[in-house]
Amino acid sequence: MSSFFTLPASQRKRKREDRAGAPSKKRGVDADGDVRNKSGRKNRERDESISGSDDDDAESVASAALEEESGSESDEGETAADRRLKLAERYLENVRDEVDDYGFDAAEIDRDLIAERLKEDVDEFKGRVYRQIASDLAFPAASHAFFRADTQTTTSIAVHAPYVYTVSKDRTLIKWELATPSAAPAPTTNGVDGTSKRPPRPQRKNPKQVRFTRGWQKVAESAEEQGHTKSILSVAVSPSGKFVATGGEDNKLIIWDAATLTPVQTFPQHRDSVSGLAFARHISTMSSGEQLFSGSYDRTIKTWSISSAGHAYVETLFGHQDNVASVAAMTIDQCISVGARDRTARLWKVVEESQLIFRGGSSKNTSLEHNIDCIAPLPPTHFVTGSDNGSISLWSIHKKKPLYTIPHAHGVDPLPPLEEHSPEADRETALRNARFLRTTPRWITALATVPGTDVVLSGSWDGYIRAWKISDDKRAIQPLGPVGGGPLSPDAPDTPSKQLEQSLASANPSHRHSLTNVQGEGEPLVKGVVNGIAVFERRADTTKPGQVPSESKSKSKSTSQNGPEARGLCIAVAVGKEHRFGRYKCYANNYHKGSTPEGRNGAMVFEVPFFSDKPGRGEESL
Repeated sequence: MSSFFTLPASQRKRKREDRAGAPSKKRGVDADGDVRNKSGRKNRERDESISGSDDDDAESVASAALEEESGSESDEGETAADRRLKLAERYLENVRDEVDDYGFDAAEIDRDLIAERLKEDVDEFKGRVYRQIASDLAFPAASHAFFRADTQTTTSIAVHAPYVYTVSKDRTLIKWELATPSAAPAPTTNGVDGTSKRPPRPQRKNPKQVRFTRGWQKVAESAEEQGHTKSILSVAVSPSGKFVATGGEDNKLIIWDAATLTPVQTFPQHRDSVSGLAFARHISTMSSGEQLFSGSYDRTIKTWSISSAGHAYVETLFGHQDNVASVAAMTIDQCISVGARDRTARLWKVVEESQLIFRGGSSKNTSLEHNIDCIAPLPPTHFVTGSDNGSISLWSIHKKKPLYTIPHAHGVDPLPPLEEHSPEADRETALRNARFLRTTPRWITALATVPGTDVVLSGSWDGYIRAWKISDDKRAIQPLGPVGGGPLSPDAPDTPSKQLEQSLASANPSHRHSLTNVQGEGEPLVKGVVNGIAVFERRADTTKPGQVPSESKSKSKSTSQNGPEARGLCIAVAVGKEHRFGRYKCYANNYHKGSTPEGRNGAMVFEVPFFSDKPGRGEESL
């Protein structure tokens, strides 16, 4: 059976259907046999259409030229700025007409503003927004206030505006309320002639004590007693402000209710003193609560989940070869820590179950580095460490060695008088025996940063909180001077390390013994060892609920377009006569001269304003 597909190619041609009765058509002849010159007619029609289009184009070109000439005559003398202004006015008129016709949705606008603000907060937290505000802050002009209670050495401090929490060696936890800085109040008038009736009431500067607890506290629900039995070494407050965590020498981690300072739960999992605490700034995606990191002398770091529904232990991180001296939260599920005498800083990635090790101890400082005691984060890729040889180092998580190091950041202690360190009666013999003595560098006892900015603060026992600036490329640290100490003299070096080099380069050997204060003049403000620094940005919303914020003096300094107005920095400092980890270093050992050579126990608060003549702060997105 053959088919179309099986036939040979010669027979596979299709035949046309028989169209019988259809009129036959020939080229140039119609069905009636009339011959027409169609090609000629088509040529004539085409010529007519072309000539017609040419006439139309000529007319349009002429009209455009006339309009251009008239427009040039009307816009003669008008600049480009004037034309842009006209366009802007027309655009505003169109928008105004559209709003009048259709109205606008206020709820949608609010949602857009909230979404933009949340995006800015997330970008700032992750380090995508890097604000350069250090040069605009008037650190020398900062006001200060000292506040204290009848306690021993203040070992740590934490801030959740407008409250400050301090802990001390006598098992004391105190909650303070910060005073809100405002403009000077106007004097009251009698309403008749406008003259002052009485002088204005002075504004309160010192924080006010709100809550106080010491030792054991009874829990109302279970009727059991909880609390610390030994010195409290560290304190941290949750980002929500609902919980306060404390750790002490009794190996306990205690969670407190921030409103009433009553203990909520006690964790005895650590096997040695709890030396450092840090809350993550945001809630972890792996848990339903706020994430807490705790470092201990047992060489471990533990993670906790803190929430209103309950508190739970999560995980233990191993790796340090010595006591964990300090711990800080880097980002969500990441923290950084330093291990004292193992001279390492470690970045812990909790989710990935990995760690990055950064080894110190190889700086070119004249003093040997034995311990790395302090650490502060600069998310997302940088952090700062402080050592017992007085150096401050800037690190990047992409490099194993520090990017930049400042030696002797807080100077050195002077040598004691000859009669105190030598029993020789003959002065020449005493000088000969003391010729090999070297000055002791002042340890870096506290570090703090403002995440998302280029501000770094450091403390020691030289009597000052010193401010530093991270360079634009994040590869160097630049000094900004002491906080609240006034400007340095024009002929004085700008950093303590340069002051030390200048003094050691002097030809007079006795000049080395006269180095008493790196500031050079005046009495130090912080009379004690700085055991902790907490800092936050002063904004219009850092007030108590229900409290109306006062008007700010510098309204041009706004952090973002939609965010609250920034007023400066608030720095809270824990001060004590002794170091928080022991009595091996006291304020009286550095031979300070002043009204209180023995130092004081308590805390200080510094209010750093912006320069009034500085332009707005720079902001860049990474």
